[in-house]
Amino acid sequence: MSSNLCIGIDLGTTNSVLATVNIRPNGNIISKVVDIPRPIDVYSSVTSETRLSTEKKATLPSCVFYRQEKNYEPLVGDFAKLQYALRPHLVAKSIKSQMGRAYAEGLSPDVPDKTPAEIASRILKHMLNEASKVYRTKITDAVITVPANFDPSMCKATLDAAELAGIKVRNSDGSERPVLLSEPKAVIYDLINRIHNGEISDLILDLSSMKRVLVFDLGGGTLDITMHEIRRRGENSEILKVDEIATNRYTLLGGDNFDEAIAQSMFERYIKQYERNPSVVSQLSQKHNIIMAQLRTYAENVKLDLSMQCMENSAYGSSGWDDYDSDSDSGIRISTGGSMGSIGYPYDDTFTKDEIESILNQFMGRGLSYNDYKNLSEITDTHNIIYPILDVLKKASDELNTPDVKVDAVIVNGGMSKFYMITDRLRDFFGIEPIVALDPDQSVATGAAVYHYLLTQHSELQDDMTMPGISERSSEPPKVAVEWSRPKLNDALYIGMRNHSVQEIIPTGAELPYDSKIMTGFTIEPMQKRINIPIKSRNLDGKYRTISSGDILFSQVSSDKLYVAFKIHMEASKIISMTAWTSYDLEGNDKIETGQTQIAVTNTDKPTYKVQTLISSSSRTGGTGIALDAHKEINRLVQLCRHFVSVKISYQASSTAQKIRELTANIIAASNRSDFKEPVFAALANPNVNDEAKMRLFTLARRIANIYAPGDLSRLAAICMSYLAPTIRGFHAKGARVSSNNEAIYTLSICGNQGDMKCLAPLHDKYFIQCLYAHAKTRTAVDWILSRLSSDAASTRIKPSNIMQTSAYAAAVALKNGADCKASLKQREKALNEIISAVKSRRLLISALSNCIVALGTICDSRTQASPFSSIQINEVEQCIDSIAYDYPDLADRVERNCDVALKLIHGENLSDDEEKFLLTKLELDI
Repeated sequence: MSSNLCIGIDLGTTNSVLATVNIRPNGNIISKVVDIPRPIDVYSSVTSETRLSTEKKATLPSCVFYRQEKNYEPLVGDFAKLQYALRPHLVAKSIKSQMGRAYAEGLSPDVPDKTPAEIASRILKHMLNEASKVYRTKITDAVITVPANFDPSMCKATLDAAELAGIKVRNSDGSERPVLLSEPKAVIYDLINRIHNGEISDLILDLSSMKRVLVFDLGGGTLDITMHEIRRRGENSEILKVDEIATNRYTLLGGDNFDEAIAQSMFERYIKQYERNPSVVSQLSQKHNIIMAQLRTYAENVKLDLSMQCMENSAYGSSGWDDYDSDSDSGIRISTGGSMGSIGYPYDDTFTKDEIESILNQFMGRGLSYNDYKNLSEITDTHNIIYPILDVLKKASDELNTPDVKVDAVIVNGGMSKFYMITDRLRDFFGIEPIVALDPDQSVATGAAVYHYLLTQHSELQDDMTMPGISERSSEPPKVAVEWSRPKLNDALYIGMRNHSVQEIIPTGAELPYDSKIMTGFTIEPMQKRINIPIKSRNLDGKYRTISSGDILFSQVSSDKLYVAFKIHMEASKIISMTAWTSYDLEGNDKIETGQTQIAVTNTDKPTYKVQTLISSSSRTGGTGIALDAHKEINRLVQLCRHFVSVKISYQASSTAQKIRELTANIIAASNRSDFKEPVFAALANPNVNDEAKMRLFTLARRIANIYAPGDLSRLAAICMSYLAPTIRGFHAKGARVSSNNEAIYTLSICGNQGDMKCLAPLHDKYFIQCLYAHAKTRTAVDWILSRLSSDAASTRIKPSNIMQTSAYAAAVALKNGADCKASLKQREKALNEIISAVKSRRLLISALSNCIVALGTICDSRTQASPFSSIQINEVEQCIDSIAYDYPDLADRVERNCDVALKLIHGENLSDDEEKFLLTKLELDI
């Protein structure tokens, strides 16, 4: 292949574009899009054979139609797009949005291409074959663009597609070739090249001083946003130095979502047109999926027609520089609809501009403003074009270590950016005019072609796999002299382990290529030799999703538990590989066997075969989870609880409650629990935090108590008492306040002093279970515990119940025999008598009976302290326990272990490890 034939490909969600370059005598790089032939229709020849008519266009629809009548031969482009409304099960569209998944969705099982990579390769192969005909040479070298926020599995799938299409992705020595380029960088290459060539004025973006430039790329299915700092290099002002500052999380939002919203509104209006005929409505409702496939095409046309009419009516399409008056086109009406094919009922409709805007306003983030990035964790409205911008601004604020981030220029790109609502919203949000000088459909491909040319002409750039830099030794820098900083990972990656815990392996902002430190403190169970390595990323809702995985297979197995250590390598293209080894020591020094794997695409958290996942050693991490941003997570918890209250009676309640549970579990499992003390205390003391959140916060405060100092416990007790004060004074609590009062009382069990516990007396009746627990743990109000025990025992003799389970538990904990027991002999004897009386009544149910047996043994425990009871009293207790087999024949088997443990305690015998765990479980309520 000629070294001057350089190819840049924008593999898009809606359309794909291929560009190449020509070099002028003055050295200017002129990048142009190649018109690609594609079938647009079918016709019958004179021989009655069906033939395809073709046409050349710059943009190729990213659709593949599998012709069933031709043994599923794939056709790419316009004709394929037209077939989607008629035969959606044979057409793959928006495949870019599925990259990284194991299987493509929505296609007939008879279609031979199963994976998104295989389907994408058909699009690439069509473009490369047609370009090869133009240039009369086989093309095996090209640059393909991907969103900057593509994760490793998506990048790997794109490389797989390139390789299937005949593009070389590896050098002869196995090293990675620079095939992938991030789309924002391609846009910047195109912009700088066009400014250099004089194709567009440098007044559009003055680079004489440092500029912070945000690239906003909204395509058919993805939203890609990056922020860069661009400056002249000090010693050589001809070279532009571009630093990558921040990239948004992967955001599945684009033209497809806009079309879907309009199409759904069309479906509702379509149904309404036939509402007087219930049988027709029933037929249409049953064919929802088939109808929606056709309505999506109508929706896309409505969107494009509206945008075109608004542009024609705007100042930019008429007199030149007059202010654009949006009211002038408020009367625009767009007609749509027509035949619905096999459905049999036509759809005819008209949409006004206001109606379309009303449908699409959900994506505009109207309630969000520029400075909201400073409170990002409190925002719940995330599915819009503004939230990802705020995500980038927050990351930039952290990266630049400044609370105030200024954006000097906004470059708008992507096919969807032509829609007037997008540029209008960006202009309003940033307060500056977005740069729309580039062709949003072609600039990614033309920029990629410029980049490819620089790679082929300047060998010093080859060392940087995706972003060429400028060597200090280069005597003749390329015409488009751009020095890039190393690419960065936009969001942290985690390794999944047993029990759904995760641990960070590559941090947010890590420069690529990246080599992790050796990670130790993991184990695999005996007799296991295959380890599954799931790689996870964190969604906006806080959940972790598996994006890829790999297996490491060891040849040796061991009857002992082995330690595992590993290292992660991520290439500039985000491809991940792992090296792991087993060892006999925790630090991984005494190696037994080493295994390697490349992390590949997956579509499930659970492998189809039985494998062993890694287990984290909690003694090394403090918790099985990862280190979390304490302030951010607590703010998010408070915000979720606030949202939960607002949607409590709606369908959103269950999903919000699930998010709250998962977030709470992640915090409790976090390896940096000590970081949560101050944010939890601050939120508990904040009067603006609602009772729903206070309930969870008290639970968190109690679950991380092992990190507290004595002074911290006093602070926590003061917070509890302050919260309970209104209820203690007699104010009636209701709703979430009751539940949060419960948690506050439970929390006092770890921090309350004698004075605090006396103040609980007014709550003994309404909150008796919580007060029993708190007084038992602090060994206070013993007489009240005994009075409650007596009352429950008397109640049980009247009617069989489990009411004694809590009071018996409290008696066991408060009166447990030992050197620290402060109760009098008389109090302990009373407890024994009440429990024996209740057992002998033969009216206890299983839970109460179980706790009563453990209470008898605990109160008489003589393992560390001689029993204060007489031999007669001990004998009575033993007889009571022995008689259970006769008094409770239906329950005896279920409490046999309780009896064995209780008798061992009474006799002062040591318990086995299992029995110790059993006793500890019985002496702790699940709260």
